[in-house]
Amino acid sequence: MAWLTALIKAVLEWLTAEVKKDTKASDADAVPQSLKDRWRDRINAQLEKQKKQNEDTKDSSDSDASN
Repeated sequence: MAWLTALIKAVLEWLTAEVKKDTKASDADAVPQSLKDRWRDRINAQLEKQKKQNEDTKDSSDSDASN
């Protein structure tokens, strides 16, 4: 009976260690906020550039149509 208690205790200790290891690994995979900010800024800059190009294209086609 003592061996069964020892086995259960060993399995519980192993599972506890695995859970702690998984938690640490998932924390390490987090994307830093500074990187998220840089990505957001770059995406916004690209959207603004595209918007400006669309407006320029529309303006030039409007002036071509009036000529």
